[in-house]
Order: sequence, then C-alpha cells, then structure tokens
Amino acid sequence: MVDDFCQSLSPTKKPGPQASLCASEVITLAIFARWGRFSSERDFYRYATARLCNAFPTLPDRSQFNRLVRSHEELIERFIVHLLSVLEAQGPPP
Repeated sequence: MVDDFCQSLSPTKKPGPQASLCASEVITLAIFARWGRFSSERDFYRYATARLCNAFPTLPDRSQFNRLVRSHEELIERFIVHLLSVLEAQGPPP
C-alpha cells in the first residue's frame, strides 16, 4: 500500500547521493517503529538490525535512518491521511 501511494506521486529528485532506502521503505519502517512494542527509537533500531535485514538489506546506521525519517515527515503525514481515508471509505469492520 505504501509503495502504491509513493508511485502515485510525482517523483522528486534531491541533490546529492541517492539515499540507501527509498521513500516507501522509510515510511514503512517509520510507521512500524511507532507501534507500542518498542520503548524507544534505539529499541526499534536494534530490532530492525536483528530481524529486518533480509527485508531491508540497505538499512543505514541509526543516525542516518533518523535523518531519512525526518526528511520524509511530510510524506509520512500524507500517507497517514491517505490511509485513514481508505479505511474510512471501507466502512466499519464486520
């Protein structure tokens, strides 16, 4: 769902080297990091490096990941609004 959302937007090219994670990967990890299971950003990152390396082989170090999340804040917020509108259109669960 995140991938489809990101592909529906016009591509944005930023100066400098290409980031290690694409926008949809950053959004997915940022949303997952906010689940109640993790007590801190450090706790989430330890989990990600231990268990998500196969799904995200280019996962950068923690400080770089945090910079990527901050640089994608507006896109993350736009995705959350999109997700809420999709869920609202589906109606209440059975």
